[in-house]
Amino acid sequence: MTIIIFIRHGQSTSNVSKILSHDINTYPLTEEGVTQAKDAGKELMKLKVEKIYTSPVLRAYQTALIIGETLGIFPIVDQRLRERSLGELNNTTFDPNDHWKLKVFKKQMEIKGLESWEDMTKRMKSFLESVINKDNNVIAAVSHSDPIRAIVTYILDMDDISGWGVRIPNASLTSLKCENNIDSCKVLSIGSPLLTPQILSKLNMNIKAF
Repeated sequence: MTIIIFIRHGQSTSNVSKILSHDINTYPLTEEGVTQAKDAGKELMKLKVEKIYTSPVLRAYQTALIIGETLGIFPIVDQRLRERSLGELNNTTFDPNDHWKLKVFKKQMEIKGLESWEDMTKRMKSFLESVINKDNNVIAAVSHSDPIRAIVTYILDMDDISGWGVRIPNASLTSLKCENNIDSCKVLSIGSPLLTPQILSKLNMNIKAF
């Protein structure tokens, strides 16, 4: 059995400025984002986390380093956890009240170079399959909103639009429990700010007293 805790990166300068970006070395964490990452690390101390994987994108990598410092674990970069490739939307601003995804779905606009939801889901499935094993262990993985939503909605048998209401806030914790393969995975929390006693009881493994 494997527990995977997906953590979205802490608040970044791109979040504050409402900029879409898949760039590797731009848009670091804000002061608030650093605090959020520290808080996420404290929450993960409730579990015996063995490994931390992270997207190579700066805001995620910084988050993983802060969490890793708290847990005494150095993060492992995994390209499959990277931000969605945004094509010609990269480094553009967006209006959350006039979402580009709905325009694409309704065929009101076309975005060259945009990574499809299916391709993003495929790489997230590949990551998940690679870390599931028969031993009782806990894995943390720092990624981004869309990639985390992609794997959650896959397990819940939804696509991007049907899972529109799935929200992954900055530095939130999304918990999966997998027996021996991806088809056995269950979603135990989505975008939670805390690992509550209820969540921990559902995880039912390697729980530290707190």
